Amino acid sequence: MHLDDYTCALCSGGCEETCFHLFFECPFSKICWQSLSIDWNLQIPPLDMVIEARNAFGSSVFIEIVITACWIIWTTRNRVIFYGESFTLDRWLINFRKGVSLVCIKAKASVKILLEFWLENIS
Repeated sequence: MHLDDYTCALCSGGCEETCFHLFFECPFSKICWQSLSIDWNLQIPPLDMVIEARNAFGSSVFIEIVITACWIIWTTRNRVIFYGESFTLDRWLINFRKGVSLVCIKAKASVKILLEFWLENIS
C-alpha cells in the first residue's frame, strides 16, 4: 500500500515505521516496555532478544504480557493516525491493564491467577 508518509506516528525522530521500530526501537515503545520491567537487548537477533527477555522476566505469563503490550502499542498507533488522538504513558498503561483483564476472561484458571497477580504487582 502506498502512503504519503512512512514515519513513525509515535516518535518525533522522523524514523521510518517498521514493525521492529514500532515495537522495540521507538522511544515511546521503549518507555512502555520499561514500565512493564521488560528489557529488550536490541543488539542481538530478534529470536534471541525474546528468549533473553523471557528468561529475565521470571514469570510464565511472559508471552501473554508481550502480546498484549504489542497490541496496545499497535492500537495506540492506530488511534494517533486515524483519529488524531494524543497519547501518554499513563493512557497506554490504562489500556494495557484493560487488555490484560480481557485476556484473563478467556485464560485458563492457572494463567488467569498468574496474570492477575502480576498485574497487581506492577508499578
